[in-house]
Amino acid sequence: MISEDVIQRVKEENDIVDVISETVKLKRAGRNYSGLCPFHHEKTPSFSVSVDKQIYKCFGCGEAGNVITFVMKTKNLNFPEAVKLLADRVNIDLELDHDNDNKNNNFEKLYTLNVESARYFFNCLQKDDTAKKYLINRGITEATIRKFGLGYSIDRWDGLIRHLKAKRYTELDMLTAGLVIKSQKGSYYDRFRNRIIFPVFNYKGKVIGFGGRVLDDSKPKYLNSPETSLFKKGINLYGLNFAIKNNNSRMFIIVEGYMDCISLHQHGITNAVASLGTALTMNQAKLMKRYADKVIISYDADSAGQMATLRGLEILKKAGLDVRVLIVPQGKDPDEFIRNNGKEAFLKLIQEALPLIDYRINVLKNELNLSDSDDIVKYAEKTLEMLEELDPLEKEVYIKRLSEETKIRDQALYDIMNNKIQKNVKNSENMNTDNIFGQKLYLEPAYLKAERGLLKLMVNDNNALEYALSTIKKDELIMDSHRKIFDYIVENMQFDENEREKRIESRCDDIDTSKEWVNILETNLVYDEYDYENMIKDFIKGIQKYKFEEAKKELINKIKRYESEGKLEESLKLAHELIEIQKKIGGIQ
Repeated sequence: MISEDVIQRVKEENDIVDVISETVKLKRAGRNYSGLCPFHHEKTPSFSVSVDKQIYKCFGCGEAGNVITFVMKTKNLNFPEAVKLLADRVNIDLELDHDNDNKNNNFEKLYTLNVESARYFFNCLQKDDTAKKYLINRGITEATIRKFGLGYSIDRWDGLIRHLKAKRYTELDMLTAGLVIKSQKGSYYDRFRNRIIFPVFNYKGKVIGFGGRVLDDSKPKYLNSPETSLFKKGINLYGLNFAIKNNNSRMFIIVEGYMDCISLHQHGITNAVASLGTALTMNQAKLMKRYADKVIISYDADSAGQMATLRGLEILKKAGLDVRVLIVPQGKDPDEFIRNNGKEAFLKLIQEALPLIDYRINVLKNELNLSDSDDIVKYAEKTLEMLEELDPLEKEVYIKRLSEETKIRDQALYDIMNNKIQKNVKNSENMNTDNIFGQKLYLEPAYLKAERGLLKLMVNDNNALEYALSTIKKDELIMDSHRKIFDYIVENMQFDENEREKRIESRCDDIDTSKEWVNILETNLVYDEYDYENMIKDFIKGIQKYKFEEAKKELINKIKRYESEGKLEESLKLAHELIEIQKKIGGIQ
């Protein structure tokens, strides 16, 4: 059996837009993507994919689900097979055997070990005047120290080892967590010594690793935890757990260092994240895309930083984000700039951040000598390549600017571009590209909406859940998938709403149940908190009415058959039953 945490991780690292885009041609439509449904023939797109919710739904045929459901349905796989395919896609080592429970327990043990280590480092900082003074001199307040859990590793080889041993952790536990190093002689010593410690949290706020910075100019300046089963630098971002809170602007500012990120947060720029000292990866970009539409990148102005910025820009753009570049004056880093100039000055830099295309053009311009005719030609050709992806109006603006800079006629620039574009025009295989209009919407029966509404109330409202359990039994529901979800809700009623939803979703491991779970979550209910009883009664009436209507149809068909066969007595008996059912239907108002 696959653990809930592993399933969750597989879903988090497989962005649904990327997976579905491999078989469906998707176009951005506001915050979502739309395309022609792969599950039924249609001419007008009614298939919608939500980046935020990581689900898909077709308003034409009613199909819905998450990334695992999509793979199950399109590849004809069962749940474990689909999870394994998606795990392989993002290089997750998935073991479909009894070891998953042990692995889950090991994860929890590592989380607990990291929390204990973070507390130790924090306490060491409070006792060390030199380390504390270093942070204060960098402008870090006590409140910020507590918020980010900043700490200090004392200048000893076994400070943390001694502390954790007293808490009954073994050296092997510490080695697995990346907290200690094993020497060639077989002895163990602390990885972090005489360093300011930055606990690294995942997006849920769990400690997954640490970064350490020296107090002087010794090397290496920064030292991070090694890759562990918890700490994967390429799929996490420092500060993301804070940045996603109240991020109404749906924008992130990505910086290079811990101190840059912390300093921005302290000054009220709370949507800043840092890339953990590695080149920005596609997994990090996908993670950001879940919570943001726009990313402003602010890396160092040196050549290495500029190259990292260009690579990062391409990755972010490929992930479907609106990308800008923030240039800090005089080559300063964001930490130094905001300490010296304040929040308002930094906000002005954000407003002046360059669009991706402008930054790339500026970088190219700085590499060439525009007083040289050969370089002018190179500049024009390379700039035109960059402009191909823009819409016609944007192209016109940039081509006019390019014509003024290079003194090349704009018509000549258009001709060069059009010749290149014609070579690249071809239809992609394996994509549905029919764009003719005309599509009927799928009409759902009333009982279906009633059962979904009932289950939605049970998930969201504990009082409604208790009342529903006293009013209706699972077997009274019509759909098998709804009966399963009913059970899952009852099994997890002791958890809060978010945890309950997560646990229920991990149990929905067949196509129909997963589809219905998505539809239940997407059901919108508007009710007064004291009116859930009447809503539940109405839902139950809707379910009962459907059952009576179906029974009525069956009786009418039987009566017709008996009459045609001359069985008048049997027909008369059924006619009395039909009258009773019609009374019941009439009584449901």
